[in-house]
Amino acid sequence: MNSVNRFKAISFNRLRYMFFMWLANVLPLRGHQRYLFVRWGGVAVKGPCWIYRNVYFDSVAPHLITIEKNVTITQNTTILTHYLDPGHKGRYYRLGEVHIEEDAFIGCNVTICSAVTIGCGAIVGAGSVVTKDIPPYQCWAGNPARFIKERAR
Repeated sequence: MNSVNRFKAISFNRLRYMFFMWLANVLPLRGHQRYLFVRWGGVAVKGPCWIYRNVYFDSVAPHLITIEKNVTITQNTTILTHYLDPGHKGRYYRLGEVHIEEDAFIGCNVTICSAVTIGCGAIVGAGSVVTKDIPPYQCWAGNPARFIKERAR
């Protein structure tokens, strides 16, 4: 694909999403202010939450990410909505929804790399790779993320 066709493939909405995500990381904002730029960037943010610097939201389908209120997402976290489907020949990508419920805490350097739901009040430890759903009020950590313990409600 030549460069002219590649630029035509990027839609205006995707450029807008990428611009607001870039602003969210570049501007000297506090964690509780950054969620507004993330919302303008296409992510479904339901209420005020804390999003720290260098949080990468997938620009392919940011509308498939839902973040409810009082969620904390710390720095260098990556949230992906598309992933390679090994059931098909070649490069076939699938899209999936990522839902982060109320009062969840996502630690530093976490990668969420498939369609998952992180339950209400759940904690994901630093450096984890989340590949499956996390039930409410549980602590998970590791690569891949595994159950550590129940959390008090």
